Amino acid sequence: MPLASVLLPPTCLRNTTSKPALLTEAQRKARTEHNHIRQDKINEAVEEWKQTTLTTAADLSERFGMKPHHFLNLFFQDGAHLVHKHSKVNAYNAYLHMKAEELRDNGENPTLAKLHSEEFKTEYNNLGEDELEEIITRHTESSSATYQQRVTARARVQDVAHTFKTMQQMVRPSMRIGVEGFICLVRNSPEYHMEPKWYFSNQALVDYMRVAVPVHKGWDIGYVSAKLEAFAIAGCNSINLRQTSKQRGWDIGYVSAKLEAFAIAGCNSINLRQTSKQRADEMKRQIREKICTMLVEITNNETAVMHYIDYKEKIVQRYGVELIGWTYNKFTNPSILSTSLPALQVLLDPINTGSWKFIWLTPLQLNERCQEHQKAIDNGSIPAPKTRKPRKDRGTKRKLINEPGKENENSNALPKSKKRCTSAAKKKVLGDLVQPKSTETVDSEGSSKD
Repeated sequence: MPLASVLLPPTCLRNTTSKPALLTEAQRKARTEHNHIRQDKINEAVEEWKQTTLTTAADLSERFGMKPHHFLNLFFQDGAHLVHKHSKVNAYNAYLHMKAEELRDNGENPTLAKLHSEEFKTEYNNLGEDELEEIITRHTESSSATYQQRVTARARVQDVAHTFKTMQQMVRPSMRIGVEGFICLVRNSPEYHMEPKWYFSNQALVDYMRVAVPVHKGWDIGYVSAKLEAFAIAGCNSINLRQTSKQRGWDIGYVSAKLEAFAIAGCNSINLRQTSKQRADEMKRQIREKICTMLVEITNNETAVMHYIDYKEKIVQRYGVELIGWTYNKFTNPSILSTSLPALQVLLDPINTGSWKFIWLTPLQLNERCQEHQKAIDNGSIPAPKTRKPRKDRGTKRKLINEPGKENENSNALPKSKKRCTSAAKKKVLGDLVQPKSTETVDSEGSSKD
């Protein structure tokens, strides 16, 4: 068979178009200038059309007695109000909204027939301008709020159920990304009833929490987190749990009741204290801890500790910060303050609101503080900072424990025992010298003479 009769597969034709040559610097400048000129012409044409459109809308508004914006909506949106939202609040609608909330609070269903009754219409007509403005302002604030409060018990329970379902979906990917945990939701208001809601990503965590929170240890977030993490990494296997009858620190019903009571009390640990002394101690503790926390945050030094006696030297001059907003008449440690609850509350409120805080001092301000403090020390208005008394042998060479000439002398010396002498050791050393008082003693010599 001749070679010409052999059928060959079709070949793909490659693109033989060559790339355009690179533009020179002059050509690039000319093209850029041409583009700028064309864009300017486009902008002029668009501006001319815009002015013509606005002029036409103004002419139509004068002709038909309507606003120009109405004709602009007809031009671009065909009459649909899609661009601007009506921002003006209707007073009657705000009044109906207020009445609907009042009916829901009273347990009634706000139907349209009830809202548009003659009773409500008469009441609305009798309202003054100030009352209407107040209703409009209240309605505007309620509508613009980020989070709306559900007014009825049914709406609140539905909202909680929806939120809880969303939270479950957030923590369910334990099989996908490797996390374990639990959620507890309790109500913070006694206005409605809701059972505490718990969700555990793994049911083995329910049994393990009894071990993670023993009675003697209590609730420590670092301790519990470490225990939970170790248990989750171990595969959440409850067989490895070592639980005794005494470890009853975690009871889900007890914890739910305590959490619910704490939430209803406003999540304020001060209200959980029974006596005035306990509340005062709790307020002092919060003041001390929050001051130390603010100092650590502003200095970025986790070892920073608040000093009240040497505040100028150890806080202001050392860290270059100053505490502003102190409301008590004397700057002192909160631990030694009086147990007056109003006075302590006056100290605690500025910390919670942020008006009492640490601020950085500029180098000029810090220099002024140091000079003022030194002048006060020189004048005797404040005592000088305490310094340690120098050693008597300062500047001289101290003797070593094992000197070369006394090695042999100390070689036979026995080392001193550092063990603490306990009561059992004392009895062993004293022997028969220690006798119980209840034991009757008989003299052997006296008995032989008799």
